Amino acid sequence: MTATSNASWLLLAAMLLIADETAQAQLPVAPIDPNQRQVYLVRKDQSDCTNSDVANVDSPLVSGNVWVTRLSDGNTDIKVALTATPNTTYHFFLKCARQLTEIHTDDEGVANIALTVPTSATGDIFAFDMYPEGAPSGNKFQSANVTFK
Repeated sequence: MTATSNASWLLLAAMLLIADETAQAQLPVAPIDPNQRQVYLVRKDQSDCTNSDVANVDSPLVSGNVWVTRLSDGNTDIKVALTATPNTTYHFFLKCARQLTEIHTDDEGVANIALTVPTSATGDIFAFDMYPEGAPSGNKFQSANVTFK
């Protein structure tokens, strides 16, 4: 191939790549389910009732996730997955309201739970917190706030 034909092939390849990226950028994005939210569980000793200062961004302080799904039957499903202190029982709370359950980590510090609460118990903006008996500093967790509006 000559230098001119090489340049032509490179130009054609670049144009195809740009066209492909443009087409991918225009692909429809799957709609977000308005009844589902995902928030992080963040290692943080305290916050206000809605955890307004807890950012829902991944960071080294994140130790888990909470998935919240509002159901059509008037209930809300809550799923929690976390990695924390091994062989520890954590009290899991609807922040500033009531304890929802206890979460027990295994010998690697991993736990997964699912529970259902009445949607009327949560309101439209709420949060969770979690800590073991005695609530030692550095072993408390706050969720980012959950907002349904």
